[in-house]
Amino acid sequence: MASKGELEHGGSELARIHAKSNRRKAEAYWLGFLEGVLASEAIEVREIASIRTEAEQFLRLFGDADAADLIQDLDTSYRNYHQQIFDIIAAIVDWRAKPFANSTDVKDSCNRFFGFCAGIACDGRLKIKEVESLIQRVDQVPILREDPRIVSLRRVASEAISDGHLSADEEADIGEWIARLVGDSCLDTGLATYGNMPVIEGVLRDHRELRFQNSGFVITGAFSIGPRKLIERWIIERGGMVAKGVSRKTDYLVIASAASRDWLHSHQGAKIIEARRLREIAGRPHFVEEVTFQRALEEAV
Repeated sequence: MASKGELEHGGSELARIHAKSNRRKAEAYWLGFLEGVLASEAIEVREIASIRTEAEQFLRLFGDADAADLIQDLDTSYRNYHQQIFDIIAAIVDWRAKPFANSTDVKDSCNRFFGFCAGIACDGRLKIKEVESLIQRVDQVPILREDPRIVSLRRVASEAISDGHLSADEEADIGEWIARLVGDSCLDTGLATYGNMPVIEGVLRDHRELRFQNSGFVITGAFSIGPRKLIERWIIERGGMVAKGVSRKTDYLVIASAASRDWLHSHQGAKIIEARRLREIAGRPHFVEEVTFQRALEEAV
């Protein structure tokens, strides 16, 4: 039972807060994705299947009315089909951008950018116009440059188009960096990118390598094994230390198996972004998934 002023783990009030946050997250990502689709200034044949898949995902998860209408439009036989679909998506973007017009929220900026990356890469191809638009977005939003993956993406993209030409190898390099942010494109996997977390490099797989005694822990996400305070107590009982935020003292960032939809950003939470930055400098913290953490807990009783 939660104490006074504390939200109950798994309770309806906490669920409503998560639902509102997830909806805002989804709307920013969906807007960014559609903006990415428009970045080439034309709808390509190879993009249609990906647009449909992403729309179906948003309809399934959130009952999104624009997604439902877009799916219906994709099935309509227009005389000038691709231009008509372009105009329909442009109208959706114009309408959905209004609630974000004056937003200074870091989460909105990151989710919209992640969606944009998925949008420009959804057909498995990149054009110079799309790459130029990507670079412009990074330059306009300072918070994006705090993520070393985005900094690397911008550098690779800028070098690729510096001669006014985009080779197949340069396309592949940019696409690889985009995949680190949002996973492989829908064309590659047949899956929507929203809600599918890309693989985190540097995850500790062997639970026997985790050490509790005198180690610093940070946890993120909603865990299935119990509420946050209970997990923190388990760590402390085994000789570990728990902090709210990632720092140089963090040895392990423990990630809930159901965390992806509750993180600060759609695909990578703020804690993960900071942990990645520190890991590049000092080789730690280690990332630990919930199932590995649970096994380590059981053996450290």
